[in-house]
Amino acid sequence: MIAHLEPRSPYRPWFIGEDIRNGDVLITVLDTDPRTVLCMEVAGSSSLDAAGVTESWTLTALPSVAAFEAHAGVAVPTAAGRVDDAIAGRLTTPFFTNPASFDDPFTRRGEASHTTAAAARMLLKSAGKCTACGQAINLRRSTARDHIHIHTAENDVDHWANHESAHDWPATLCGRCQTAMTEGGFSNFLDYRFSFHPSCPLCAASQTRSASIGMPNPGEPVPPWTVPLGCIVTDPVPGWICGGCGYRWAT
Repeated sequence: MIAHLEPRSPYRPWFIGEDIRNGDVLITVLDTDPRTVLCMEVAGSSSLDAAGVTESWTLTALPSVAAFEAHAGVAVPTAAGRVDDAIAGRLTTPFFTNPASFDDPFTRRGEASHTTAAAARMLLKSAGKCTACGQAINLRRSTARDHIHIHTAENDVDHWANHESAHDWPATLCGRCQTAMTEGGFSNFLDYRFSFHPSCPLCAASQTRSASIGMPNPGEPVPPWTVPLGCIVTDPVPGWICGGCGYRWAT
């Protein structure tokens, strides 16, 4: 996943059974548990990466191979190598005919929560930035894997709605935040993330959410530490909203 996010990474984890020719279509399967489908790419003559990729389509939900096979109607090969045109056509069809279906969280139904597949999904979603502090993690160095820490949570917790109670949240953490979370005695990521915010001046609750003007992106879960106020907001505009008592106050 690091090599996918940063083509200039020194990591070269790809197993390719045969020489790649200009115009070949590549489907990348990650050896996670369970196995997942990352992307489809078209090989060209030159690029930053070893395969010379010129076009790429990433499945941001990182569906399991089983879910992908259900859409394709054909088994994904277990070994790297070339497949015949008929199988290739059926494997690539889901990318173009119904790509949105792979964004459905229910494609992960039945999977265990704390898996390498869940960790890979979190890293892909983070785009290499720390979920806590927002700083970009340097993925170009040879020790990048030692500086990325993945915190997994129960399946689909990141589809939590604003009005419900969330107890944890998946996160990609930089080394500094991982150390601070551990040394601070935080048992879950949400408690650590809320520690960045002031406590409520009315009830002293520690789950204060930052308020923002605007609407969230469709399909994007709203993190529990933020509250979108919508596009029409009357004064006074609050900076913080208490998750315990609902008290609002300015920054």
